[in-house]
Amino acid sequence: MTEMLNMLREKNPGLPLFSVLDPEFRRYGRVLSADTRELAAALAATPIPETGNRYVASLPELEAVDLMPALQRVAFGEMPIQAGCCNGNGYKLNAMEYHKCSELNFTTTGLVLLLALPEQLDDGRLRSADVVGFYLPEDVLVEIYPMVLHFAPCRVKDTGFRCLVVLEQGTNAALPSVDTTAPGEEKLLWMRNKWMTCHPDSPQKEKGAFVGIRGENLALKI
Repeated sequence: MTEMLNMLREKNPGLPLFSVLDPEFRRYGRVLSADTRELAAALAATPIPETGNRYVASLPELEAVDLMPALQRVAFGEMPIQAGCCNGNGYKLNAMEYHKCSELNFTTTGLVLLLALPEQLDDGRLRSADVVGFYLPEDVLVEIYPMVLHFAPCRVKDTGFRCLVVLEQGTNAALPSVDTTAPGEEKLLWMRNKWMTCHPDSPQKEKGAFVGIRGENLALKI
């Protein structure tokens, strides 16, 4: 892990980079202790697309893992959950989103999470200079706290990444309508339980999302 983190820091001197095992992560989330062997086997069987990223909100083979009821209780207080994955080859910031529930992440490939704190968002606007990268090594399960800004992971290998995504049931489902001209927080509401702001140089802008990220559209070099 140290070797990978050192390589990433060397190639990305402008991006603060830490491990999720470092104290710096405690403001953003926590590491959960669990036997993840069955979870790793189920996630490892999910495909990585040849290009881009693919998010699937709910996969029965992940939701059937014996560990899920314990995670539902510990991280979501017994609220109904969905377990899916975001797999791919992404490496850019592009956008930042948050949920009003925790999100659990786990990987079999290693990846980097780009995160920012809720107080760094000002009326939907965020400086990309405030974004911090956290290396998530293989077989480490983390809880990202509610309201912490995040988006699709970044790959740390040419072969891409696999990332478990556990959320409250219904999160990321389509809304009947979206209004990015609405006042206050409502203009960021992009999907159910998903508030998002994007960079002007991003695919999300082309889809009509609220544009609020200023500065460089960060790209993780490997």
